[in-house]
Formats: sequence, C-alpha cells, structure tokens
Amino acid sequence: MHADSSHPHLRLVGRETVDTAPDWRDHSARRDVERETRAAALNTNLDPADPRWVLAARAHHELDGSTLSPERRERILRTARRLGVRMFEANMIIAIVQDHARANRPLGDAQSLLGLLRKPEREVADRSAWTRWIGAAVLAVLANLILIWWLLGR
Repeated sequence: MHADSSHPHLRLVGRETVDTAPDWRDHSARRDVERETRAAALNTNLDPADPRWVLAARAHHELDGSTLSPERRERILRTARRLGVRMFEANMIIAIVQDHARANRPLGDAQSLLGLLRKPEREVADRSAWTRWIGAAVLAVLANLILIWWLLGR
C-alpha cells in the first residue's frame, strides 16, 4: 500500500464563487430602519386627532372589561376603514388596547406602542371618497341627459 493512499487528497472546489463581501456590510439601510424605529418609540405624544389614537379611544370605549364582542369589533373595524387605517393596524390597535385593559394600565400608556404603527395616509382615503362622489354625480347627470334625450326624441 502506498503512503499516499492513506491520506486522501482534498481540494477546495468553488472558491471562485464564494462571496467575500457579506450582505451585512452595507449598514445604511439597517441604520435607517433603527433610527426610524427609535424615533417612533420616543414619540409618545400622539395628536388627539391622529386616527390611531381615535381608533384606540373608540376601542377602549367599546371594551367590556378587557373583552370585545364580535359586533363591537366590527363597529371598530368599520370606523378604522372610515379613518383610513388598514385592517392589520386596526387589529393591532385593538390588541394593544385589550392588553392594556387586561393589565389595568391607562390607555395613555399605549401611545408609544401606537406610535410604532404605520400612520394612515388620510389624503388617499379622502381622495378616494371624493372620486366616488364625483363619479356618482357625473353618472347621475349622464343618466338625466339620456332620459331627457329619450323623452324629447319621441
């Protein structure tokens, strides 16, 4: 038996394809996210007209102890839609309010958590409502014009 056969010959394969620059080297995106999260966490004072705070107050009002009936939850979710709050955020707000109620903490303590949630883009909701009203008015005028044309055309 040869001395060489007792020691297997190993070689490194694919070394050219190894990425030597890890993805985490570019920290700018990570730093931006961390900075935004810290700023949101430190911003504990929500505007009283902020839809997140309005919805939290509404949810707090609808609670029976720390429980929420399905009918009341549906009312809160309808309010959330009108305020432009996405369903995910609305359910998170309800969960935060229920958690504070279970722990007997005041609703004001929830402001820092509510501030972490995405702020609704109210202009989009307002614009879509106006678009629907304008569309309905245009359709009504067109329907009236067609009716007048049909009545006078005979």
